[in-house]
Amino acid sequence: DNGYDISDYQNIMDVFGTMADVDELIKQCHARNMRIIFDLVLNHTSDQHPWFVESRSSRTNPKRDWYIWKDGKPGGLRPNNWESIFNGSAWEYDKETDQYYLHLFSRKMPDVNWECAELRRELYKITRWWLERGIDGFRIDAVSHIKKKPGLPDLPNPKQLEFVSSFDYHMNVDGIEEYLDEFKREAYGDLDVVTVGEANGVSADQAVEWVHEERGKFSMIFQFEATNLWDKTLGAIDVLAFKRIMTRWEKSLEKSGWNALFLENHDKPRIVSTWGNDKEYLRDCATAFATVYMLMMGTPFIFQGQEIGMTNVRFPSINDYPDVAARNFYNLQLANGVDHDELMKIIHMTGRDNARTPMQWDDSLNAGFSTAQQTWIGVNPNYVRINVAQQEKDETSVLNFYKRLIRLRKEHDLFTYGIYDLILSNHKQIYGYTRTSDMKRAYILTNLTGRVAQFALCQGLSSSQLVLTNLIEPVPEHKDEKSFKFRPYEIRVYIIDHQKKESHHHHHRKDEKTKRTTDQTELNTTDKSLTKLQKIASQNLEHISHHPTEQGQTDIIAALAEATRQALFEAETSKRRSITVDQEKVTPDSSEIDLENESINKKRQRQRSLVLNLENVTPAMQNDPSSLNHQCRSFTCLTSPKPSATGHHADSSSDDDENKKKTTTTAKSEEESTDTSENDVDYSVLNDESIQDFSFTSAREQAKKRILHDEEEFTLKQAKEKK
Repeated sequence: DNGYDISDYQNIMDVFGTMADVDELIKQCHARNMRIIFDLVLNHTSDQHPWFVESRSSRTNPKRDWYIWKDGKPGGLRPNNWESIFNGSAWEYDKETDQYYLHLFSRKMPDVNWECAELRRELYKITRWWLERGIDGFRIDAVSHIKKKPGLPDLPNPKQLEFVSSFDYHMNVDGIEEYLDEFKREAYGDLDVVTVGEANGVSADQAVEWVHEERGKFSMIFQFEATNLWDKTLGAIDVLAFKRIMTRWEKSLEKSGWNALFLENHDKPRIVSTWGNDKEYLRDCATAFATVYMLMMGTPFIFQGQEIGMTNVRFPSINDYPDVAARNFYNLQLANGVDHDELMKIIHMTGRDNARTPMQWDDSLNAGFSTAQQTWIGVNPNYVRINVAQQEKDETSVLNFYKRLIRLRKEHDLFTYGIYDLILSNHKQIYGYTRTSDMKRAYILTNLTGRVAQFALCQGLSSSQLVLTNLIEPVPEHKDEKSFKFRPYEIRVYIIDHQKKESHHHHHRKDEKTKRTTDQTELNTTDKSLTKLQKIASQNLEHISHHPTEQGQTDIIAALAEATRQALFEAETSKRRSITVDQEKVTPDSSEIDLENESINKKRQRQRSLVLNLENVTPAMQNDPSSLNHQCRSFTCLTSPKPSATGHHADSSSDDDENKKKTTTTAKSEEESTDTSENDVDYSVLNDESIQDFSFTSAREQAKKRILHDEEEFTLKQAKEKK
């Protein structure tokens, strides 16, 4: 699988160079104040690795237990019905020892046995060896698969399939934490290194234990909930689902963890060709997707070619695709009678090699990637118009937009430490969110579709606050604008600096003082009115007690219940009315904070706690019927069970009446969609079920539907033209 079959952990594959080259690379990186991390593969090795060669030599070999061997079932059947991630059985028969070995991936990549303490110690030693050589950390490949379900039982098979997708029995299985804790303790826990786990199957709720600042296993993990959406929505992005997933991860790790942010990797097709539109809006969609993820809380990862908008490729033959997963799929389906052309269309859409074609540096031979007559995989023919050299000269290019985006992130620590909050959560086109620190708030607004989108905010925004847009022509002047109409894939980033509102703050604090006085008066009035209610109830009770009847007892109970209900209701209402979490109210005087010398952890804790103001927020009453869904909405700190603009977006609190309005205009044409909802903070979208899919099966099914749909449209178009 393109080098993931490790045959020697302490050497370099000859086609890539030598150990001396690696030492020079590390040295030169460090000389430029750069860091370098390696890919560490610990779930499996090559079948050519000396360990496996020894292991398969006999059943009594000392390294036999370093891999997972098992007898077949009676009748020559495999040990269980697990399917390999690369299709077919996950077991390979070894004739010499008459047993099967497990391979979750290629049969050339047998899984090592993490139950074996001797093997684990050897893996830790190798990890330490590389760190001592000077590298600064690892991306740990397929780490969530190292623990298998004890006993390796068959999976349920109601459809009577030959092999069953086996993720549930080898992905993030209970007990994996013990191995990961030991790995950290023995290999890198005492060193200042970066570790990123490829953690397929780890949910947002579980991720805290994986990346917790103190007790976590890794610095970050790659999560696949978001990228797995393309399996479900091939050819279009489900913006609501994307928002739901990304927000869940952002809020889950907000207090004590850290996100690894990415859109593309070596296992997925290109983002502009799947979720975007690489024909009409290549530049626009490439820059829109860059913006939406790179300004979130976490460390952004950019996959090679993503920064120039590289697209999917359409090679004519299966022989043009080195990917073992694509070849296995092709051969199995061809044997089942599926047509070659249909299979190639599916591979064009879903194949991993879409992301693996050579980097397009310029318009020379092989896109400047190599001077060889033939590269290891074909070059995308569009390299003549999509390449680095060309985009470096074009100020409006995707590449230069990425540079502006990175510069913006580095210039404002708001994008490192600021709290993330979702806005416009129910809008089907706009992904909007804010990043808030104690002094600033950024609004990141992106249209992730190829249609015009309209929306409204509670907060008015002005041209003077606009710091980034992907439009080539200037954005029209505007001041305190709340209603917006975005072009396809348009993005804007605004930053509001609260320090520039000092006079407003003084006025606001005076208003707050007046408001508190008013609230106290209302509370006193409420107390008086409650006293009157109690007096009336008392008089009624006294009257009934002097005329005891069977009906009177019932009336007494009813009166008591009514008086109690009214008292509780009025008390709770007044308490809610008197509690307002106000961002500006809790903003400290900047002179009290030593920003220059403040530690990173202190800065992070302060900015988070100030915005959330966790200590001052009263939870919703558990006996309040309107709070039944409160626990589902675990990502908002607001007192109201249904979040509103109050609190995180208190800048607009003066528009109380206006902000309560909620209007939604249905799109009148496919080209334009409108959502002018002004209740722009609503986490109800998070309650939907998450999308979990870890194989290529769903993507291929979607591809078949897409191909059929395209063919029908083409037929209709031809018939129309003929008519």
